[in-house]
Amino acid sequence: MSIIYCSCCNEKIVEGEVRWAEEETYCDDCFGEIFTHCDHCDEVVRRSNAYFDDLGNAHCSNCWDEENDDECPDNPYVDEADRKLIIELSRNWLLGKQKKRCILKINQKDYLLSRIKERIGLVDQPIYLFGLQDREEYQLYVSSNLIDHVKEFILLNGLDWKVTEGIGCNRIGVSYSIRQNNFAELLRLIKSISCVQRVAA
Repeated sequence: MSIIYCSCCNEKIVEGEVRWAEEETYCDDCFGEIFTHCDHCDEVVRRSNAYFDDLGNAHCSNCWDEENDDECPDNPYVDEADRKLIIELSRNWLLGKQKKRCILKINQKDYLLSRIKERIGLVDQPIYLFGLQDREEYQLYVSSNLIDHVKEFILLNGLDWKVTEGIGCNRIGVSYSIRQNNFAELLRLIKSISCVQRVAA
């Protein structure tokens, strides 16, 4: 079992108590001092970047602009994956069913990941996908519960991708070169992990 340290105070963190923000690990105290959650969308936001209303509620810049902008559109853009989720949740609610599938979680700032999210649609197995800069040591940073599946996919498809085991659960970091040059193969990998119910080992 890997040891996890807070990226702020460098103290050791018990695995079940790790707080994630901006792809870094934090202890609960440091996370609370540096970050807060947007009262509207629940996104993690740095306290120094948050907007606080008269009641002391924090807001991210997007929600603050929307709530304080008279020119905010009544019909904002919703991508295809979110649209499908909204429709499925509505149907399930009308039928009295519980939510079964969800959308792929990604770092929204990367347009290549947004394309993957849109192409994949709703998934059975939630994962978090984020981008990495190119490096010589590895091209994929994969949490321990997914690494065997990823290595098997690479072997069966004759790919020469370098993989290293990361911390956390259901997380995959992908280098820029793979996102840019191997989009189809990456899409198949993500589908093979997220679109089939897999039994945890």
